[in-house]
Amino acid sequence: MNRILPILALGTAMIGMSACAPEHSALNAPPGKYETKTSTTNANGTDVDKTTTANVGYDANGDKQATVTKKTTVDPPGLFNKQTTTSSETVKE
Repeated sequence: MNRILPILALGTAMIGMSACAPEHSALNAPPGKYETKTSTTNANGTDVDKTTTANVGYDANGDKQATVTKKTTVDPPGLFNKQTTTSSETVKE
């Protein structure tokens, strides 16, 4: 039991850290434009479309930067209830 607790704590910390900042992982990619799309439908028939776009390049000072734009569209069954949210973040190395 004494060995299991530190292992569980370390595993939880690693999972939490990797899920926190996809914006910072975009800085590891070479310059260019990257896009990821996912579409899911839950048991209630709600469609969820997620698009993540990363533009990686260099600014005027030569510092590497990434602009990550996330767009999420939720479309539950029915008319006129589709919702879209967009967020954008720029990170520099």
